[in-house]
Amino acid sequence: MKFRDKKNGKSGVGSTLDLTPVVDVVFNLLIFFALSLNFVATSGGINVKLPSASSAEPVKMEQLTVNLTQDGQVYYNDKKIEIDELPTRLKDIEDKDSIVIIRADNSVPHGRVVQVMDIVKSEGFSKLAIAVDQAPGSQGGDGKEP
Repeated sequence: MKFRDKKNGKSGVGSTLDLTPVVDVVFNLLIFFALSLNFVATSGGINVKLPSASSAEPVKMEQLTVNLTQDGQVYYNDKKIEIDELPTRLKDIEDKDSIVIIRADNSVPHGRVVQVMDIVKSEGFSKLAIAVDQAPGSQGGDGKEP
C-alpha cells in the first residue's frame, strides 16, 4: 500500500488508504459464503440418486425423511440407523400427521422401499411421499407456477 500526501505529492503517514485489497477480500468472502450455502441446501450429504418424474412437486412443510442408499444403508433424518431401529424412532414422534418422505436411490429394490413404507404405516403415519427429481423439460404438477 502506498501512502501519498495529497498536498505536495510526497509519500508519508496520514495520507489516503487504498481500499482495493479490502474490497477484494470482502468480495472473495461473499463468494465463499454464497457457494457454501448452496452446498448446505442439498440433501445433507447422503448420496441418493433419485428417480425422475414429470409430476414432481416441492414439499413445503417440515417432514421426516428416510433415505435408502444404493449400498443398502438406511438414514433417518440424516442419521445412519439399522432398519430394525426405524420403528422405535418413529414411535417417539407424537405428531402422526407429519409427512414421512422416503428418498430411495434409483437402484434400490422395490421390495426394500415397500418394507420401509410398511414400517412407517404400521407406526401410525398416514402421509407418505416418495422423493423424486423433476424430469428435465417438465414443469411438474398441473403445469402452474408455484
